Amino acid sequence: MNLMQHRNTDDDALAGQLSEAKTLSVIVPNYNHAQFLTEALQAIVDQSWRATEVIVIDDCSTDNSVELIEEFIRKHPIVRLYRNEKNGGVIYSLNRGLSLAKGDYVYFGAADDRICPGLFEKSMALLAQYPQAGLCSALLQLIGPDGEDKGWISTPVISNKACYLPPTKVIADLTAYGFWFTGQTIVYRRDAIVNDTDGFLQELAHRTDHFVDYVVAAKHGACFIPEVLATYRILASGYAETVFDNEPLSRSTFARLIELMRSPRYAPLFPESFVHSLEDRGWYDLEVRTLRRIFQSQMDFIGRLKALKPSASLLDRLFFLLLTMLTIVASTVAKIYLWHRRINWDIRWVMMKFKTRFSKHARSLPPARN
Repeated sequence: MNLMQHRNTDDDALAGQLSEAKTLSVIVPNYNHAQFLTEALQAIVDQSWRATEVIVIDDCSTDNSVELIEEFIRKHPIVRLYRNEKNGGVIYSLNRGLSLAKGDYVYFGAADDRICPGLFEKSMALLAQYPQAGLCSALLQLIGPDGEDKGWISTPVISNKACYLPPTKVIADLTAYGFWFTGQTIVYRRDAIVNDTDGFLQELAHRTDHFVDYVVAAKHGACFIPEVLATYRILASGYAETVFDNEPLSRSTFARLIELMRSPRYAPLFPESFVHSLEDRGWYDLEVRTLRRIFQSQMDFIGRLKALKPSASLLDRLFFLLLTMLTIVASTVAKIYLWHRRINWDIRWVMMKFKTRFSKHARSLPPARN
């Protein structure tokens, strides 16, 4: 078989998979994202796999979002606008959109992000090949407010090729490598959310989609594509950035997530060994985040001390050096203690965290077991 024949065969196979795939609804909650909204919607309607419907839920925006959406609808009639009577927040809008969606699969887009070409085509093709899967996820690129490249988001690359992971493999790889689902890339089977979860829970705040991911993947298995297929725009005013900086909220929502996993409804999906591991690692991450804040506060204090005497004497410089070294040592010792108490020296997981954080390219990460 020559190269052209091989390509034609691949194209025919892809076309066959896509023809068997079902319908896709896209849900886009929006609140005052007029600056990015048109770009986000254009990326959705420009996909090679066309969604059946694009549902935009506007949450009482005070900018010109509605005007832009209505103008966009005139050019793209698959887009529909629904306006909340009062501001209910993004989770309310997600649930409202889910109740309106008619597609067999659903994708929840963000009004301030941008998906990449091929997201729907590649996801729907893989889901057609594995219709038992509850969701399909991929890798995610970070961008700045003006679209500038900020590198890829550091999630584990669990396979070096597109694949389906059955529920037992999902639990095993989540235990081994941690959370790899990236919300901006996920296409869900709608009935898996509707029938097997309580929707997006307000009480879980920024963790609500994480819990849906855990439940759907643990119940039905998950597909994974090791390609960057969406972008996440980093904004200081963004929902995730705002709530993750809220330490009491981050702690209370994580505790509630663990409680739900152990509840009678969801406990059959999650072995206690998995929940215990997730609990330890989650508290470790929260405590390290707190430790970083303390360290930064101490370094800022040292900086203010230095500013008291710009022309520092030798004794001053020695004092500042000693204070800085003590701060670094104290932070390091505290982090090592957290490893000991929370992670119990799970070296494989610690190395994964290190490699994920410092790798510049997704493909340079060691793939998980295939």
